[in-house]
Amino acid sequence: MPTLLGIFVIVLMIAYWQWTLAGIALWIFFRIMWRHVSKAAAPHPKPKQQRALKPEPVRTKPVREGVLQSPPRPKPVPARELPAQDYLPRWTTTRRFYTNREHDDWQRLFDNVA
Repeated sequence: MPTLLGIFVIVLMIAYWQWTLAGIALWIFFRIMWRHVSKAAAPHPKPKQQRALKPEPVRTKPVREGVLQSPPRPKPVPARELPAQDYLPRWTTTRRFYTNREHDDWQRLFDNVA
């Protein structure tokens, strides 16, 4: 008999905890739902009434007040023409090679003179 009574008590405790956990879960669910429903059903505040402002005339181009408009500046002209394209040095690999070679030849002549 005592074992049957013990099993019965354990089953009652399990059922009690299941009902308790289900009740807590339902309570949390209804609290969340009540919060959302009460926010949605709350009357929205009316927007404040504002005076109608005088409409300003439409301008095609904005004009700053108090500043005189200066005449448009002419495009700048270079002081002199650019040098001809043939005059501009071309630093290619062959030019560098010949420049180094000329320097080496000059250094050799300088060393021989001394």
